[in-house]
Amino acid sequence: MNLIDCHVTEILSKPYLKFGCWWVDVEYVSEGQPGKSNLMFKTEAAAKAVAVGHVFQA
Repeated sequence: MNLIDCHVTEILSKPYLKFGCWWVDVEYVSEGQPGKSNLMFKTEAAAKAVAVGHVFQA
């Protein structure tokens, strides 16, 4: 399985607790294609650190 970089373009929600983890809803662009996703973090501080330009792999 190959992974590609996704670049956050907009934060859609504040961090919220669900299933014992912290989540943030975002819009992103990857290889020119827009998309929406939920990013999962172990701590609230890590979830709050997400900003436009944050890069994750999918």
